[in-house]
Amino acid sequence: MVSVPPPLEDSGTPAGTSGPVGDGVPDDAEAPTVSARGQSEEAPAPPSPTPSPSVEEDEPVLLRSVVEEVDSADGDFSVMKGESDVMGEGPVTTFAVEVEKGLPGEADDFTEAVELILGDPRSWGDDGRRSMQRVDGDDADIRVLLAAPDTVDRMCAPLRTNGYVSCASGNRAIINQNRWVSGVPHFDGDLETYRVYLINHEVGHTLGHGHVSCPGAGEVAPVMQQQTLDLQGCEPNGWVHPDNDPSGDD
Repeated sequence: MVSVPPPLEDSGTPAGTSGPVGDGVPDDAEAPTVSARGQSEEAPAPPSPTPSPSVEEDEPVLLRSVVEEVDSADGDFSVMKGESDVMGEGPVTTFAVEVEKGLPGEADDFTEAVELILGDPRSWGDDGRRSMQRVDGDDADIRVLLAAPDTVDRMCAPLRTNGYVSCASGNRAIINQNRWVSGVPHFDGDLETYRVYLINHEVGHTLGHGHVSCPGAGEVAPVMQQQTLDLQGCEPNGWVHPDNDPSGDD
Protein backbone atom coordinates (compact mmCIF):
# COMPACT_ATOMS: atom_id res chain seq x y z
CA MET A 1 0.00 0.00 0.00
CA VAL A 2 1.37 3.38 -0.92
CA SER A 3 1.54 6.27 1.46
CA VAL A 4 -1.36 8.70 1.52
CA PRO A 5 -0.37 12.40 1.40
CA PRO A 6 -1.49 14.48 4.37
CA PRO A 7 -4.83 16.29 4.01
CA LEU A 8 -5.13 19.99 3.38
CA GLU A 9 -5.73 22.12 6.44
CA ASP A 10 -9.37 22.62 7.41
CA SER A 11 -11.37 23.23 10.55
CA GLY A 12 -12.73 19.71 10.92
CA THR A 13 -11.71 16.29 12.08
CA PRO A 14 -7.91 15.82 12.06
CA ALA A 15 -6.20 13.06 10.11
CA GLY A 16 -6.06 9.78 11.97
CA THR A 17 -9.64 9.82 13.23
CA SER A 18 -10.94 6.27 12.98
CA GLY A 19 -14.48 6.58 14.37
CA PRO A 20 -17.45 7.03 12.05
CA VAL A 21 -17.96 10.52 10.68
CA GLY A 22 -21.04 11.71 8.81
CA ASP A 23 -24.17 13.79 8.78
CA GLY A 24 -25.67 12.02 11.77
CA VAL A 25 -25.23 12.16 15.55
CA PRO A 26 -23.57 9.74 18.00
CA ASP A 27 -25.69 7.17 19.79
CA ASP A 28 -24.91 8.67 23.19
CA ALA A 29 -26.42 12.04 22.24
CA GLU A 30 -30.00 13.22 22.51
CA ALA A 31 -30.59 12.65 18.83
CA PRO A 32 -33.38 14.25 16.85
CA THR A 33 -34.60 12.48 13.78
CA VAL A 34 -32.55 13.66 10.83
CA SER A 35 -34.54 15.27 8.08
CA ALA A 36 -33.55 16.42 4.62
CA ARG A 37 -32.89 19.94 5.91
CA GLY A 38 -31.37 19.03 9.26
CA GLN A 39 -34.39 20.00 11.36
CA SER A 40 -35.59 18.22 14.50
CA GLU A 41 -38.77 16.66 13.21
CA GLU A 42 -40.32 13.46 12.05
CA ALA A 43 -38.43 11.83 9.23
CA PRO A 44 -39.83 13.06 5.90
CA ALA A 45 -40.94 10.85 3.10
CA PRO A 46 -37.86 10.56 0.88
CA PRO A 47 -38.04 12.20 -2.54
CA SER A 48 -39.47 9.89 -5.16
CA PRO A 49 -36.84 8.71 -7.62
CA THR A 50 -37.52 8.94 -11.30
CA PRO A 51 -37.23 5.43 -12.71
CA SER A 52 -34.67 5.32 -15.46
CA PRO A 53 -35.41 3.92 -18.89
CA SER A 54 -33.13 1.36 -20.43
CA VAL A 55 -29.57 2.63 -20.21
CA GLU A 56 -28.48 4.05 -23.52
CA GLU A 57 -24.88 4.32 -24.57
CA ASP A 58 -24.96 8.12 -24.50
CA GLU A 59 -26.53 8.41 -21.04
CA PRO A 60 -24.16 10.35 -18.75
CA VAL A 61 -22.23 8.13 -16.36
CA LEU A 62 -23.35 10.19 -13.37
CA LEU A 63 -27.04 9.77 -14.20
CA ARG A 64 -27.19 6.03 -14.70
CA SER A 65 -29.05 3.52 -12.51
CA VAL A 66 -31.68 5.91 -11.18
CA VAL A 67 -33.71 3.11 -9.59
CA GLU A 68 -36.11 2.57 -6.72
CA GLU A 69 -35.18 3.15 -3.11
CA VAL A 70 -34.85 0.16 -0.77
CA ASP A 71 -34.67 -0.43 2.96
CA SER A 72 -32.31 -3.41 2.99
CA ALA A 73 -30.30 -5.76 0.80
CA ASP A 74 -28.24 -8.92 1.29
CA GLY A 75 -25.67 -7.55 3.74
CA ASP A 76 -22.73 -8.96 1.77
CA PHE A 77 -20.55 -6.95 -0.59
CA SER A 78 -18.92 -7.64 -3.93
CA VAL A 79 -15.57 -6.00 -4.64
CA MET A 80 -15.70 -4.66 -8.17
CA LYS A 81 -12.95 -6.27 -10.21
CA GLY A 82 -10.47 -4.38 -12.32
CA GLU A 83 -7.97 -1.56 -12.08
CA SER A 84 -7.86 1.90 -13.61
CA ASP A 85 -4.93 3.85 -14.92
CA VAL A 86 -3.24 6.18 -12.46
CA MET A 87 -5.23 9.41 -12.65
CA GLY A 88 -3.41 12.63 -11.90
CA GLU A 89 0.05 13.41 -10.58
CA GLY A 90 1.75 12.94 -7.24
CA PRO A 91 1.86 9.99 -4.83
CA VAL A 92 -0.78 7.37 -5.61
CA THR A 93 -3.78 6.84 -3.36
CA THR A 94 -5.62 3.64 -4.24
CA PHE A 95 -9.34 3.03 -3.84
CA ALA A 96 -11.56 -0.01 -4.19
CA VAL A 97 -15.29 -0.02 -4.90
CA GLU A 98 -17.70 -2.42 -3.20
CA VAL A 99 -21.43 -2.82 -3.86
CA GLU A 100 -23.86 -4.58 -1.55
CA LYS A 101 -25.42 -7.63 -3.16
CA GLY A 102 -29.15 -7.41 -3.85
CA LEU A 103 -29.31 -3.68 -4.60
CA PRO A 104 -31.25 -2.57 -7.69
CA GLY A 105 -29.34 -0.93 -10.49
CA GLU A 106 -26.08 -1.84 -12.15
CA ALA A 107 -23.02 -2.17 -9.92
CA ASP A 108 -20.81 -1.24 -12.87
CA ASP A 109 -22.62 2.11 -13.15
CA PHE A 110 -21.69 3.01 -9.57
CA THR A 111 -18.10 1.84 -10.09
CA GLU A 112 -17.68 3.89 -13.24
CA ALA A 113 -19.17 6.95 -11.55
CA VAL A 114 -16.82 6.71 -8.54
CA GLU A 115 -13.83 6.31 -10.82
CA LEU A 116 -14.90 9.28 -12.94
CA ILE A 117 -15.39 11.51 -9.89
CA LEU A 118 -12.20 10.65 -8.01
CA GLY A 119 -10.09 10.84 -11.17
CA ASP A 120 -11.34 14.34 -12.04
CA PRO A 121 -8.85 17.24 -11.58
CA ARG A 122 -11.50 18.96 -9.45
CA SER A 123 -11.49 16.13 -6.90
CA TRP A 124 -8.97 15.07 -4.25
CA GLY A 125 -5.91 15.19 -6.51
CA ASP A 126 -5.26 18.50 -4.77
CA ASP A 127 -3.52 20.13 -7.73
CA GLY A 128 -0.88 17.46 -8.20
CA ARG A 129 -0.39 16.51 -4.55
CA ARG A 130 -2.15 13.18 -5.06
CA SER A 131 -3.06 10.82 -7.88
CA MET A 132 -5.83 8.23 -7.69
CA GLN A 133 -6.10 4.66 -8.94
CA ARG A 134 -8.91 2.13 -8.61
CA VAL A 135 -7.76 -1.33 -7.57
CA ASP A 136 -9.53 -4.48 -6.42
CA GLY A 137 -7.22 -5.67 -3.66
CA ASP A 138 -7.68 -5.86 0.10
CA ASP A 139 -4.94 -3.30 0.71
CA ALA A 140 -6.60 -0.32 -1.02
CA ASP A 141 -6.07 2.95 0.85
CA ILE A 142 -9.78 3.85 0.56
CA ARG A 143 -12.85 1.68 0.11
CA VAL A 144 -16.03 3.21 -1.35
CA LEU A 145 -19.13 1.16 -0.50
CA LEU A 146 -22.69 1.45 -1.84
CA ALA A 147 -25.12 0.01 0.71
CA ALA A 148 -28.80 -0.15 1.62
CA PRO A 149 -29.95 2.14 4.46
CA ASP A 150 -30.20 -0.67 7.04
CA THR A 151 -26.64 -1.73 6.25
CA VAL A 152 -25.39 1.86 6.42
CA ASP A 153 -26.98 2.25 9.86
CA ARG A 154 -25.26 -0.91 11.07
CA MET A 155 -21.83 -0.10 9.61
CA CYS A 156 -21.87 3.53 10.73
CA ALA A 157 -22.90 2.87 14.36
CA PRO A 158 -22.58 4.43 16.90
CA LEU A 159 -23.24 7.35 14.56
CA ARG A 160 -26.98 7.62 13.90
CA THR A 161 -27.49 7.71 10.16
CA ASN A 162 -31.24 7.08 10.63
CA GLY A 163 -31.67 5.27 7.31
CA TYR A 164 -31.07 8.58 5.53
CA VAL A 165 -27.48 9.81 5.45
CA SER A 166 -24.11 8.31 4.58
CA CYS A 167 -20.92 8.20 6.64
CA ALA A 168 -17.22 7.41 6.65
CA SER A 169 -15.68 4.96 9.08
CA GLY A 170 -11.91 4.53 9.06
CA ASN A 171 -10.90 4.14 5.42
CA ARG A 172 -14.45 3.29 4.27
CA ALA A 173 -16.74 5.81 2.59
CA ILE A 174 -20.17 4.22 3.06
CA ILE A 175 -22.77 5.59 0.62
CA ASN A 176 -26.49 5.31 1.34
CA GLN A 177 -28.13 3.85 -1.79
CA ASN A 178 -31.27 5.93 -1.35
CA ARG A 179 -29.33 9.16 -1.41
CA TRP A 180 -27.40 7.93 -4.47
CA VAL A 181 -30.57 7.27 -6.44
CA SER A 182 -32.77 10.13 -5.15
CA GLY A 183 -30.49 12.92 -3.91
CA VAL A 184 -32.03 15.47 -1.52
CA PRO A 185 -34.86 17.98 -2.12
CA HIS A 186 -32.81 21.16 -1.78
CA PHE A 187 -30.55 20.23 -4.73
CA ASP A 188 -33.65 20.90 -6.88
CA GLY A 189 -33.35 17.76 -8.97
CA ASP A 190 -29.63 18.16 -9.75
CA LEU A 191 -28.73 14.53 -9.08
CA GLU A 192 -25.43 14.74 -10.95
CA THR A 193 -24.05 17.47 -8.66
CA TYR A 194 -25.35 15.66 -5.59
CA ARG A 195 -23.69 12.38 -6.57
CA VAL A 196 -20.37 14.17 -7.10
CA TYR A 197 -20.76 15.80 -3.69
CA LEU A 198 -21.68 12.54 -1.96
CA ILE A 199 -18.56 10.69 -3.12
CA ASN A 200 -16.13 13.57 -2.60
CA HIS A 201 -17.56 14.43 0.83
CA GLU A 202 -17.34 10.93 2.30
CA VAL A 203 -13.96 10.23 0.70
CA GLY A 204 -12.81 13.54 2.18
CA HIS A 205 -13.56 12.15 5.63
CA THR A 206 -11.39 9.08 4.91
CA LEU A 207 -8.56 11.47 4.06
CA GLY A 208 -8.90 13.21 7.42
CA HIS A 209 -11.09 16.20 6.58
CA GLY A 210 -13.89 17.27 8.91
CA HIS A 211 -17.01 19.34 8.45
CA VAL A 212 -16.94 23.04 7.60
CA SER A 213 -19.69 25.64 7.28
CA CYS A 214 -20.99 27.76 4.43
CA PRO A 215 -18.64 30.76 4.15
CA GLY A 216 -21.44 33.16 3.19
CA ALA A 217 -24.81 33.44 1.52
CA GLY A 218 -24.60 32.92 -2.24
CA GLU A 219 -21.10 31.48 -2.17
CA VAL A 220 -20.17 28.03 -3.47
CA ALA A 221 -20.56 25.42 -0.74
CA PRO A 222 -17.30 23.76 0.35
CA VAL A 223 -17.36 20.04 -0.36
CA MET A 224 -16.95 19.26 3.36
CA GLN A 225 -20.06 21.25 4.27
CA GLN A 226 -22.96 18.98 5.32
CA GLN A 227 -24.90 19.69 2.16
CA THR A 228 -27.13 16.65 2.58
CA LEU A 229 -28.71 18.38 5.57
CA ASP A 230 -28.71 22.06 4.62
CA LEU A 231 -27.06 24.40 2.13
CA GLN A 232 -27.01 27.23 4.74
CA GLY A 233 -27.49 29.79 1.96
CA CYS A 234 -24.61 28.48 -0.16
CA GLU A 235 -24.87 27.18 -3.71
CA PRO A 236 -24.65 23.38 -4.07
CA ASN A 237 -21.26 22.04 -5.11
CA GLY A 238 -19.67 18.62 -5.32
CA TRP A 239 -16.07 19.44 -6.10
CA VAL A 240 -13.03 20.00 -3.91
CA HIS A 241 -11.54 22.45 -6.41
CA PRO A 242 -14.53 23.57 -8.50
CA ASP A 243 -12.50 26.17 -10.44
CA ASN A 244 -10.04 23.62 -11.84
CA ASP A 245 -10.21 22.71 -15.51
CA PRO A 246 -11.95 19.30 -15.70
CA SER A 247 -9.74 18.39 -18.67
CA GLY A 248 -6.63 18.78 -16.53
CA ASP A 249 -5.16 21.41 -18.84
CA ASP A 250 -3.54 24.47 -17.32
